[in-house]
Amino acid sequence: MSAAVPAFAESQLAFFQSPAFELNPSGHAPLAGRVCFSTSLPTRAEIEVSDGDRTWRIPTGGEFVPRHEHVVLGMRPGRAHTLTVAAVDEYGGRIEGGEVFEFETDPLPEDFPRFEVRVGKPGRMEPGFTVFGIRKSAFSGAKYYGVIVALDAEGEVVWYRDVGHTTGDIIRARNGNIIYLSFDHKAVELDMLGNQVNHWAAARRWPDLHRDGTAVPVDAEAFHHEIFETEDGNFLVLSIEVREYRDYPASETDPDARPRPANAVGDVVVEFNREGRVLNEWKLLDILDPYRFGYDSLGGYWEQKGIPDSCDWSHTNAVVHDTRDDSLILSVRHQDAVIKIDRASGQVKWILGTPDGWREPWAGRVLKPEGPLEWQFHQHNSVITPQGTLMLFDNGNYRARPYEEKLPADRNYSRVVEYDIDEEAMTVRQVWSYGGPGEEAYYCPFICGAEALPVTGNVLACFGGLLGDKDGGVSEDPGRGIGSARIVEVTHDDDPEVLFELFLDQRDENKGWDVYRAVRFASLYG
Repeated sequence: MSAAVPAFAESQLAFFQSPAFELNPSGHAPLAGRVCFSTSLPTRAEIEVSDGDRTWRIPTGGEFVPRHEHVVLGMRPGRAHTLTVAAVDEYGGRIEGGEVFEFETDPLPEDFPRFEVRVGKPGRMEPGFTVFGIRKSAFSGAKYYGVIVALDAEGEVVWYRDVGHTTGDIIRARNGNIIYLSFDHKAVELDMLGNQVNHWAAARRWPDLHRDGTAVPVDAEAFHHEIFETEDGNFLVLSIEVREYRDYPASETDPDARPRPANAVGDVVVEFNREGRVLNEWKLLDILDPYRFGYDSLGGYWEQKGIPDSCDWSHTNAVVHDTRDDSLILSVRHQDAVIKIDRASGQVKWILGTPDGWREPWAGRVLKPEGPLEWQFHQHNSVITPQGTLMLFDNGNYRARPYEEKLPADRNYSRVVEYDIDEEAMTVRQVWSYGGPGEEAYYCPFICGAEALPVTGNVLACFGGLLGDKDGGVSEDPGRGIGSARIVEVTHDDDPEVLFELFLDQRDENKGWDVYRAVRFASLYG
């Protein structure tokens, strides 16, 4: 039985402050707006937007309050829109905002890449929005270009933020904001209006990058590749350390090469809180065999970033917290291995990857294959699926270990692969894969990622590091190949069906683009 509406409530409901709408109030998110108003009684807002083709309601929450400030999202660029506002009190009284707001969003910037949607089946896709960072590849020389973008199920841009520099990992924080890693060892938090609300900086090695003093300092050497928010609101990020070894392997191709001194860069997992206080560290040079190396372990990745005479021993690119047993799962690219370590002790629980080159005690931790299985090489983005399996993007570089013959780039392929691990039996089964070899053979020698989607069970894959020339040739060098990207959603079947396929590819114009990773947000509102 509904409550009777008091006569005084019906007569007193009115606007104290009339509704006002502002498009792009931050100046940084052209497809975001804000509605503000206040009412004489606590009310709930009803905000509706239309662009002529679509009409949608803005989520405003269920709470009755007298003062209102609501973010408006979902507009497409270059469109005329109308917006209406109403307020409803808890007794069912309703008042209209009066004015119908009419506004037009600006078209996308001239230097924005063209998105080509080749397959689109929105009704079968995972609900939500595909979010990723657009980067100009190294070929273009545009170090300071970076735009974070959200696309709807039709591949249309519905939100973007020009951040002015190359972006790495992008996550949806528990508070609904976006957090991304920047090239200058920062983690930056943005709200959906485009405001920068917080940022943290690795303060130990490159303090000149953060001269303005506005960042929250974190006692770490670097931030690179991935940031992960734990259930208690802390962050896991990948950092580094440098150690000198006197007799270190000198060649990936000559097993008889004389050992030499080396400064090995090893990765460090750092856990810190929002105040920037470091809570824990896990150093891979203490956890794995520092003398085991893979292709590119002796390379100069960190030399290019300012650490002279160094080699890139591990090149870890992913970390997740497995709450089932309070452990960490790490993708260690240059070891061609995914490892799981106990969070309390740092001890290795298992190693997923080719068993070649592991000495004891690590050899005893390598998972044994059960049934047909293909090992991953130089992988990215190892994640736990909703079913508890492990999914990763197998870049496939070389498909070989040092001293073995490399598979040429024009015959290579990348794929998404899913493994089921039995930790008691210390075995692993390959249960699903998508990609090459064959008709779906796209080769991405760097970056990329994939995730299993929770509602439909589909898989979102980002082939974000395609490299080649304008004539279709394949390259393996990010500094010379023209970059392009392919983002695809497929069914999780034995014969995966493509439900969505988008390309960023202007190689014919010698424009290079790449995408570090793509993720699906269930909503623009968190």
